[in-house]
Amino acid sequence: MSEAGPSDLPLILRLLVTRGAMEEEQLRDVPKARATHPDCLEEALVLAGLATDTDIAEAYADYLSLPLLEPKDGLADSCRDAVARVPETICRTGRMVPVSAEDGVLHVACLNPTDLSAQEQAQLLSGCVTQPMVAPYSLLEQLMGELFGARDMVREIAGDQDPAEAAEADMDGPIEADEDVVDLDRAVPPGKDGQIIKIVNLLLGNAITDGVSDIHIEPYEKVVRVRYRLDGKLIEVTPPPRNLFIPVLSRLKVLSKMDIAERRIPQDGAISAKLGSRRVDLRVSTVPTVYGEKMVLRILAKEATPDCLTKLGFSEKQSKDFEEAANSPHGLVFVTGPTGSGKSTTLYTCLNLINRPTHNIVTVEDPVEYRFDGLNQSQVHSAVGMTFQRALRAFLRQDPDIIMLGEVRDQETADICLRAALTGHLVLSTLHTNDSLQAVNRLMDMGIEPFLLGPALRVVQAQRLARRLCEGCKEPFDLPAHLAEQYEIDTKHDLFRPKKDGCKKCRGSGYKGRVGIFEVIRITEDLGRAITVGKPLNELYEVAAEAGMQFLADSAREKVIEGVTSVDEVSDYLCREIEEEAA
Repeated sequence: MSEAGPSDLPLILRLLVTRGAMEEEQLRDVPKARATHPDCLEEALVLAGLATDTDIAEAYADYLSLPLLEPKDGLADSCRDAVARVPETICRTGRMVPVSAEDGVLHVACLNPTDLSAQEQAQLLSGCVTQPMVAPYSLLEQLMGELFGARDMVREIAGDQDPAEAAEADMDGPIEADEDVVDLDRAVPPGKDGQIIKIVNLLLGNAITDGVSDIHIEPYEKVVRVRYRLDGKLIEVTPPPRNLFIPVLSRLKVLSKMDIAERRIPQDGAISAKLGSRRVDLRVSTVPTVYGEKMVLRILAKEATPDCLTKLGFSEKQSKDFEEAANSPHGLVFVTGPTGSGKSTTLYTCLNLINRPTHNIVTVEDPVEYRFDGLNQSQVHSAVGMTFQRALRAFLRQDPDIIMLGEVRDQETADICLRAALTGHLVLSTLHTNDSLQAVNRLMDMGIEPFLLGPALRVVQAQRLARRLCEGCKEPFDLPAHLAEQYEIDTKHDLFRPKKDGCKKCRGSGYKGRVGIFEVIRITEDLGRAITVGKPLNELYEVAAEAGMQFLADSAREKVIEGVTSVDEVSDYLCREIEEEAA
């Protein structure tokens, strides 16, 4: 067979061009594909769409006169005895699967049969002579998935480490990072530093791709644990080896612009990362523990902030009430809920809706999570005296129309907010309370007089997050009559639940994404008067109910009836209302 193209081209490119499976013009795109997947040219060609895996396999098989592995039922099961002779790491890194072993010969299916290094390692470890055959990329990946489980890239990368290096105790030197925005797709250099960068890029890249909200990296005496928070639940993923923990942490601290030599006190930082066309920011914090520093990275995807409140889960009425309050010329708007319930996302969505050139909008945050054009955002730095109170006083001298405060934590901050709201400014902030109207009691506990609070408040809102049912596998079911009565759900509606074992789209959980459960209490004249005269909390709720306000239980019930979430996900909110009413 004749070979076409320049002689310095890799063999597979010459073969593909000669066979007409690839145009010569496409060769210009090969360097870009290889930059994304530098370890394997064949894999890069397939994933970039420059060639099909069948064309690559057939080209190698014809040129080298090797058999071509064909898919068949039970193929993975027939390979298990042979696979047991070779470690998974060698199979993964060498893109190779042992198929059979007989008479001292180990038959191995390869993506690139001219790569002899993995075959030699397999021969050495198995004690058999290796005989290669060719397998298409998709078939090889399918076999590896059935034989080894999901591809474990962290273990593959860590497996490249030289045993002598692993034994070294002094692996805590800095891994330099000179970029402001970390390109997770960029090719990395070989060697120990490259290995650490690969692991870090993989941990961050996988988390961003999967829609993870937080990454937890936790050291213990002999192991490291890495967990992703996906749809509100923590799941474990493959961690780096314990001896690589310090260099991995050092790499992340350098990227976060932290002091890598300081391990005795907590630190905060931030990373800007790029994955393909996506740009995300990560908020990073470390806390010393007995076995080293625990690091948590919160992923802040700017595109997660929608352009309307209903996309967060607000009903049409709730959205209207909240937007009317946000468009008031002055007053207080409070968003309440526990940590991680999406309060910041709600406030940023609201600010985007009212962000106009005619408005001077300022924010005081700790820290600034999302950055938006048109907002004057300031970050608190208590160490240098830049506190919430000081920043608020300074901004009030700059003629603001709208002020967003990250959180009201003390009496002094609450007093400034109240005075600003009563003197022609709209103030939006958050409080940590269990439900919306408890914000009234919380502010009174801080020393705010009820006769001032009633006229200032415009809306108090509470929220929680519930997991969305996976649209690809949710299934209908009949809710037992006693539960339907207890939760006040009409059984004429079609209700859904997560399918057992889920599907690939939801990773077997039955849920994909999250939706907000909201309670929006607009401060009507009657409710404002009740607050002004210091009515107790239960009477405030009675006034709100008479005005037709939706509570958390109403919102949760609505999401169940709409098929957005399941009864199990929101049963706590439904039961809580019943318990409070009974009390």
